This record gives sequence, structure tokens and C-alpha cells, in this order.
Amino acid sequence: MAHIGLLKELELLEVPRPSLIVGTSMGAIVGALYAGGWNADRIDAYAHNFDIKHFLENPAFRLPEFALSRILRAGAAMGALASGKALDSGSRVLAEFERLFEQRNFEDLPTPFVCVTADLASGEQRLFDSGPLATAVRASMSFPGIFSPLAMGDELLVDGGILNNLPCSVAHDRGYHRILASDVSPFKHMVPSRLTSGINILLRSFDIAAEHAQKHSASIASLRIVSDGALSAFDFEHIDAAIQMGRYAARNAEADILGFFGRRPSRMQRFLAKLFTWKPSPDRSTR
Repeated sequence: MAHIGLLKELELLEVPRPSLIVGTSMGAIVGALYAGGWNADRIDAYAHNFDIKHFLENPAFRLPEFALSRILRAGAAMGALASGKALDSGSRVLAEFERLFEQRNFEDLPTPFVCVTADLASGEQRLFDSGPLATAVRASMSFPGIFSPLAMGDELLVDGGILNNLPCSVAHDRGYHRILASDVSPFKHMVPSRLTSGINILLRSFDIAAEHAQKHSASIASLRIVSDGALSAFDFEHIDAAIQMGRYAARNAEADILGFFGRRPSRMQRFLAKLFTWKPSPDRSTR
């Protein structure tokens, strides 16, 4: 969700819209909407109305929060992983994307967009830039174990982040050499005491693999905006905090952003940048 905060700040700075957008996982969802003509405020409004529980098939995941519901969810999760490919088939998510993207194809988007996925069968990166938008985004956000892989012919497609979580290389390979990257999952050292559950260990293992996979691609970025915080990849309950994280990162890099777009910061902007860096605070929810 931090991507939304970065987009908000870019719009406030009135910089040009991108000539190409490349996204994977959550970045594929936000990127597809932005490429389709949505502005940051509209994406923000959708994110605040989004409740992941409404798009999960097993009724145990839609129960109110109480002790018995947690037990039922744990049992449902174990049963789904033991008998199926993931906790959820992703069919409701696909239906929501088809509604959200209005059945559009990549070719219909005002801004060119590339969606990054990974093929479990071949172990290779699979890129989409044509055909149905909803299908590609559904594949790109299929985190292994959470949503079932999307089968397409001989391919079994999942979250592209396992191979290229910061896909600057995709833009570079298409001839783009000035690349602004939004990094919402910077790798940090973690104290062992935080790795107390199987899901934490699984997510940490994913983070390590993704970090090593993206090192080359990340080095290609002309400017990398890093949104650094303590929120997890599946924290849908702290939308404001995630968006603010992206805004603070953009504010702290404002001079670099202006330089990226060939604009010099004003004297006041340079003075403020030297005086202090933006920090999250309860009373600074808007710019």
C-alpha cells in the first residue's frame, strides 16, 4: 500500500506521469489501476474500502474475531494446505479484478503496463503486456500458499516477487534507462526472537530469496524510493500507516525526485530538506 503514498506525493509535485509502469504482486494491482487512468486518491479510496475477508472462499476466514474463529481459521488453513494448492483458490479475487478493471486488456490502458509473474513449472519469469488484465494481475498477486497458482496451458503462475520483486530490469530491457523504483519491502536484519511461528519463518524465507533475486534489478534503478516500516506484506488493517510510509519516503527524497524529473528544488525546499527529515507523526496525515 505504500506505493499509493508515493503516487500521492508525485502528483502533488506535478511531475509527469510515467511512460511505462512495471509491477509485481501488490505493485501489479496498484500499477494496473494507475496505468488505467486512476489517480492516487481514487486508489486510496478503494484500498480503504477493501476487505480481504470478503474475497476468501472459506467461511471460516469471514467470521468475526473471537477465540473460536481463530481455531476454525487455523483448522481451515491446515485442511486447505493439506488437500489443495493453497488456502484459497483465488476465484473471488479474479472476479473482483474483472469488475475492477472492467474486463479491459493491456492494449486498452492509457499508459503501457507490464505485469510480472513467475512460472513454477519452468522456474522462469513470465511477463504480460497483452491480453486480459485481470488474469495477469491475479497471477502476479498469487503468493505461494495463500492463493492457488494460476494455470495457463503448461504454465503454473504465481507472485512474480519470488524472481523479481523490484522489476527495474523489465523496463531496462524494453529500452527505458531512467527508472524510478518504489521499493516497499527493503530487506533488514531480523532478531531471531521475532521468528516465533511457522508463518513468520515462511515469510522470512521468501524475503531472503526475493532480496537475492532482486539485487541486480534494483541496481538498474536511476532513483529508488524506499518505504521502510514494520508492516507485514499481509497487513490489510493498517492502510493509513502503509500509505503514510510511502508519503514519508517520498518527502524525504523530494530533492532527488525533482532532480530525476529535471527540476531543481527551490531554496525553501533545500532549506527544509537540510533542517529536518519527515517522520511519521499522528498530526501529519496530509501534506
